Amino acid sequence: MQITKDIFLIGGFPYPYTRSVGGFKLKNIYAVRGTNALVLVDTGEDEAQLKLAYLNIEYWGLSHVPISHVLITHSHYPSAANAHALRKAGARIVAGTGDAEGIEAGDERTISYAYTHKEKFVPCKVDIRVKDGDVVHAAGLDFEVIHVPGHSLGSVIYKLVTEGRTVLFTGDTVKVADYCSGARLGWTGGADYDQRQYTESIKRISKMDADILLPADRQPCMREGWQILENAYMAVKMRLLNQPADQ
Repeated sequence: MQITKDIFLIGGFPYPYTRSVGGFKLKNIYAVRGTNALVLVDTGEDEAQLKLAYLNIEYWGLSHVPISHVLITHSHYPSAANAHALRKAGARIVAGTGDAEGIEAGDERTISYAYTHKEKFVPCKVDIRVKDGDVVHAAGLDFEVIHVPGHSLGSVIYKLVTEGRTVLFTGDTVKVADYCSGARLGWTGGADYDQRQYTESIKRISKMDADILLPADRQPCMREGWQILENAYMAVKMRLLNQPADQ
């Protein structure tokens, strides 16, 4: 699926296949065309999903373009499990400082325990560790890093300005509800989930300007993404109100 002139959705919600394990839907994989290279955002969870991503790259006539970088939004299995294969193929792996250790160790921070299949997370070296305010220069493009801890310790959003529009790759920090009717919040069951940090992260980004939101699963939002961010802050406040008083 082509999102913009140079952004493609090459795996995830429009490409269902028979296995969606542990109750999780397959995560989105994005490809961004830069100058003589592609930049991927997130990796998908297994060999079959990565193979499909390569087939979509070929379909869009991009198979001759090397993948220079893979930007990982967070360390959880469905978004980072293919990092090792992509690095072996020559890409540089980028992840938030707080999640890089989990990716390199392949430990519980990858939430592989939440999956019923037998594959294990293959540890992968992270070539570039990023923090809030960093800019990743890749394929002639500039991706600004926004650290949004809470869903995981090192969750990050990547901000790209292209064709006069602000695009946010939001990972699992903020998702888009069906028909772009509002926001869906990130899962709370991760090993390093932190409600207080998550709330502060959502509050911070609720004030940001954004046109397009590209989350790690479900549908994108193609315009007025700032409304989804505002809605996410209302949703996280409602979550807090509905929690038992001793939490």
